[in-house]
Amino acid sequence: MKNLKRNALVLMVTFLIGSMAACNPVTATPTAIPTVVSTVSPIDEQHVLTIGGMERTYFLHIPSGLNDHESVPLVFVFHGFQENGAFARNYTGMDKIADANRFIVVYPDGSGSSGSLSWNASGCCGYALQNNVDEPAFVRAIIADVETIVKVDSRRTYAAGFSNGALLSYRLACEMSDTFAAIAPTGGVLMYSPCQPQQPVSIMHVHGINDRVVPIEGGGSGIQFPPVEESLAAWAGLDGCSGEESVEKDGVLAHTTYGECKPGVSVELYVVDGTGHGWPSQYIAPISQMIWDFFSTHPKP
Repeated sequence: MKNLKRNALVLMVTFLIGSMAACNPVTATPTAIPTVVSTVSPIDEQHVLTIGGMERTYFLHIPSGLNDHESVPLVFVFHGFQENGAFARNYTGMDKIADANRFIVVYPDGSGSSGSLSWNASGCCGYALQNNVDEPAFVRAIIADVETIVKVDSRRTYAAGFSNGALLSYRLACEMSDTFAAIAPTGGVLMYSPCQPQQPVSIMHVHGINDRVVPIEGGGSGIQFPPVEESLAAWAGLDGCSGEESVEKDGVLAHTTYGECKPGVSVELYVVDGTGHGWPSQYIAPISQMIWDFFSTHPKP
C-alpha cells in the first residue's frame, strides 16, 4: 500500500515538472553573426575623362578605411594659373588632412598647353577663357567618376582654389549652388556675372595682405580685379546676411564675419598678414586645416 502511494506521488511530481518545462521551454542563446564591414581601397591615381571631345585629367586621393556603404565628403582643390593639380596637391597638403578626417580630395587639371594650364572663370585666364571651356561639365563628370568607386555625400561637396582656381570656385558657387555647400577661394575674387545661385553657399575667403597680383583693394598690373570687399559684400547679400560685420585679430590673421546669414550659412574673410599672392605656408597659418574645419561645419542646409 505504501509503495502504491509512493509511486503515485512520484508520478504526480514527474507530471508537474514536465508540464512546467512545456510551459517554459529553455531557449538556446543564438550565436552572434559578426558584421562584415567592406572598406574602399585607398587610391592615389590620375584619372582621364573625355568631356565634349576634350581629354581632361584629375588626380584622385581616397584615404584608407572608408566604409563602402557610407557617404563621404568630397573636396575639390583647383590650382592657380600655369600650375597643375599635382602642384596644388603639394602646396596645400590636403591629402594629410583628408587622411585624418576621412574625406576624398580631387585635384583637377586646367586646360591648355603644359605649363600654361588655366580655368575658364570669367574675366581670367588664358586658353580656358579664350575657348570658353565648359568647367561645370568637367566638375560634374569628376563627381560621376568618383561615385563609381565610393559614395559621395551630396550635402558635403566643397571647392577650394588658389588664384585662377579661386575665381573658378566662385563661378561654381554661382552656377552649381545645388552641388557645392561651401567654397574657400584663396587669392582670387568673384568675377563671374551675373551670379545667381539658386541655393545658399557658405564662403571662406583667404587673401594675403601684400597680394599685388590680385590686390585686396582691387586693380592689378594686368587684369583689373574688383576689391575683395566687393566680392564678399555681394556674396553676403546673396546669402541673406544682415547685421554688422565683426572683426577679430589673432596673430597674423584678421577674421571678418559678415553678420548673420541664412540658417547654416556663413560668409567669412581671413586676411593673412605678411603674405602675398600665394597659398599661405602652414608655418604662417594652417590655412588648409582651417578650410576643412570650415567645410566640416557647413554642410548644405
